[in-house]
Amino acid sequence: MPSIDVREVALAFGAGPARTVALDRIDLNIRSGLLTVVAGPSGSGKTSLLSVLGAMLKPDSGAVNIDGTDIAALDHHQRSKFRRDKTGYVFQLFRLMPALTAEENVRLSLELRHKDNALKRAREALEEVGLANKMYLRPNQMSGGEQQRVAIARAFAHDPVVLLADEPTASLDTANGLHVTKLLARLAEDQSRIVIVVTHDPRVVPFAQRIVSLQDGRIAKDELCSASPHS
Repeated sequence: MPSIDVREVALAFGAGPARTVALDRIDLNIRSGLLTVVAGPSGSGKTSLLSVLGAMLKPDSGAVNIDGTDIAALDHHQRSKFRRDKTGYVFQLFRLMPALTAEENVRLSLELRHKDNALKRAREALEEVGLANKMYLRPNQMSGGEQQRVAIARAFAHDPVVLLADEPTASLDTANGLHVTKLLARLAEDQSRIVIVVTHDPRVVPFAQRIVSLQDGRIAKDELCSASPHS
């Protein structure tokens, strides 16, 4: 089973009096098969941690081993390849191509990664998120919750090791937020995939199986929960 092993990771922005510490020597191990939620107030380091785990930011120091690769030791081009091949990212605001159908949005992501059977894989991913009957609709023909489910399908269709979601329910109403949360919890059951969600949303907490709370760039609390993905 894949895992993430973070050791002594530090990250800061700016210099001199303007220097801000985002991550302060973080140690963390995350394994597959659990819905891991990263929580904490604004400015606590949540998005910075997610960006480091997604190979978007290189930490100033420390090691980030994901499935046997220390991504903190990779150069820019190597990190880009790792990010393309091994990670999937779900954003708060969907970021779908408005002129493309749901199927085309997912298929384009696969084709850019040079994946075989892109059309088949796109349709299978949309079926898994419950949108088999809406794959030919464009984003403006879909609800916010449906658009986010397309974005989730796009994020996992290439079978990444790590699926990261940054405030995926923040712009959704109660019903759609619950639907998306349940979907992420179900995807987290896959023992070959690590699923990490950064959120302020209390609706997500009952589905979390692990909650890592950050405060001022440090881990304030790390707890396993008894929640079921089908709560």
